Formats: sequence, structure tokens, C-alpha cells
Amino acid sequence: MRRITLKAGAVLVLAGIGLVSNAMAAGANCSLWGGSLLKWPAANPVWEMCWVPPSQSVAADGSGMELRDVHYKGILVAKRMHAPILFAEYRNTSTCYRDWKDADARFVASPPVRNQLGVPTPFIATTSCDVSQAATASYGSCPFSGAPGFNFVAADCIGSPGGVAIEDMGDHVVLTTQYSAAWYQYTSRYAFWDNGDIQPEFGFGNSNGTNNSLTHWHHNYWRFDFDIDGANDNAILANGVPQSTEFTGLRSATGGPGGGPTYWDVITNKGGFGYRIVSGSGDYNPPNQSGRGLHSVDVIGSLFINNEYADHSDNNLSDCVMAAGNIANSQNISNSDVVFWYRASVRDANGNDWPPSCSGAGCEAQNSMVCKHVGPTITRIGDWPIFRNSFE
Repeated sequence: MRRITLKAGAVLVLAGIGLVSNAMAAGANCSLWGGSLLKWPAANPVWEMCWVPPSQSVAADGSGMELRDVHYKGILVAKRMHAPILFAEYRNTSTCYRDWKDADARFVASPPVRNQLGVPTPFIATTSCDVSQAATASYGSCPFSGAPGFNFVAADCIGSPGGVAIEDMGDHVVLTTQYSAAWYQYTSRYAFWDNGDIQPEFGFGNSNGTNNSLTHWHHNYWRFDFDIDGANDNAILANGVPQSTEFTGLRSATGGPGGGPTYWDVITNKGGFGYRIVSGSGDYNPPNQSGRGLHSVDVIGSLFINNEYADHSDNNLSDCVMAAGNIANSQNISNSDVVFWYRASVRDANGNDWPPSCSGAGCEAQNSMVCKHVGPTITRIGDWPIFRNSFE
């Protein structure tokens, strides 16, 4: 799977798209949707969208960095892309949290990319997760004092009251931000490629080491409100099979890579084109690995319902069960306005209590503070119309 490429000092190198801006039939309308407008590349843009930082995101307790009215080459792709559901779950304890996603946290970004499209100099946007490479060490909040291989100063921190770094990497653009829930600092990134592919990425960081001695999981649920070429007449396919009603599912028969690949398509029935969602190599943490029964599904396909951003209309910190049945409850989704939900989790392990039968040599070493990034690749499929409004 292609991962987000982050290179300091990247320059714009794009070719073969000179006519695209003349062909655009539509674009992001931030005066309607709210947020700040991003057009990339700056000349002859192929992507347009509105972005908002976590503190301005929708849903009970927020939804992290939020992208609205996303267009590729003048064609509507999504009404909204965000992550409104997030959990921290612990083993061998009754502790669990439904974390909030609306508290902006400071991270490192050079001035040319702060809340604007720019070229990263002299370093790329860096979050708490990015600097965490040691099993038990924590480096605090930005500027992450003492992190090996990094030399940041306080003036390089971006954050409160909210900030996003937007970096032009040549063949793709990367949006990065960070938000916090107490000692946890969560990374949110999206990469948009010139060929139309999309790559959301989530990272889980810890600012002070709290609970790093307990094996625990972080469960992140993205909500992709695809509107391929318009809100209506969309469909979701699981392994190529159209789904007629709302559903839940697993990545594979075994909940892991040994069960073979699983993929989901969201397409417009008007032209048969759309996007394929394929799991990332780090996403295969199976549901219910803790044995607590709090998380049982990897994906959900649902009918769009206005203001339905989670399994509850409001959330308590102790609402630890992901109630997927509140979202997928057998409504018809054929030729409809559909929403695709995707879970990716990481396990922060302590060698003393994981795996459950671990004892002596061969036990998994503690890695609870090591940065872990997860997320799917979303790939353009089908015969997308490149030109609109008779421009050729």
C-alpha cells in the first residue's frame, strides 16, 4: 500500500493537467459549507475542498479535522470526510473512554504551511505520534523537547485556537493536524493525490506516558459521506456485490490478513465510477481482541441521515460500546445517498500482560509509546469523466 510521502522542501512537479481548470464544472463552496478553501495545485487545481480544524468540527464531541464539499476535477466526491467516533479501551481493567475530538493540540509546522497551501521548509509537519519512536519515553507537547532526531523551537508550534498544515508534496497534497483528549494526542492526516486517490491516516500519541503500562487499544471510526457525482443514486458494493440494505462487516473472514483481502466500492449508478476502499497494512487489528465485546465490526454501510454522526446523538465518556446497530438498522440503500464507516485500531502493548498467555521468553515487548499510523487507501475506480461542460 502506498503510504503518505513526506519530504522536506518538496516542490511542485505536476504535468499533463493544463486543461483541467478550464474543464471544472463545479468546485467547493465554502460560503455554503463553512471552513477554509483549499485548491491544489495552486495553478490548474485538480482538488477543491473546505477544511475545518477539530475545534470547529461537527458531531457530539467533535470529529477531528473535517473536510467538506470535496471535488476532484470538478466532480463531487464527498459531502464530508471526518472521524466522529473514537475510543480508548484497556485490558485487565474496567477502564474505557469515548474520547473527544474537538480540542486542538499544538504540533510542529513551519510558517509557510500554516492554514495555507505552501512548501514545507525546513521540516515537515510533525505531531506527537511522529516523534514517538521509543517504547516507554514521552516527549510532552509541542515542541517535543528531547525527541531524538528532532530540533524544534517553540516558535514552530501551531495549534490553539486551531490550525492545519497544508503541504504541497509535488504529486500530492497533505493536510495535517493534531487534537488531544487528556494525555492522548491524536494525529489526523489526509493525502490527496493528483491521480484522484485519497489516503486518510490516523496516529495515536501519548504526551506524558499515562497508562502506558497497560495494554490498550485506540479505535478510530472514519465517516466517509461519499456523494459520487451527486448525493443520490449512489451504491455500496462489498467485494463487488451490491448491498441493498444497511450492513456491518469485517475486513476478512478471520479479521486479519490471513483471511484474504476485502474491499468496498462506493459508486454512482449513473456512470459506474467511484472509489474503492482497501484496508491499510496496519489496520488488521481484529475486533474484540480485548475480549470485552466493545467493538465487533470493521465497516458499516448506511443510509445518509441528516446530523447522524455517530451511534448516539450524544456521548458520555463512559459510553464504551460501539453500537453499530444504531447506525445500520436494515434501511434500503439501493440507489441512495449513502455513508461508509471504517474502523482502524492500534494496540499499545505492555509485555507484562499481552498476549494473555505470555510468560517468559518470547513475550511481545512493550511498545505502548511507539507511534502507530493506520488508515485505508481510497482509490479511484471506473471511467471517470475528465472534462465537463463540453470542454475538451
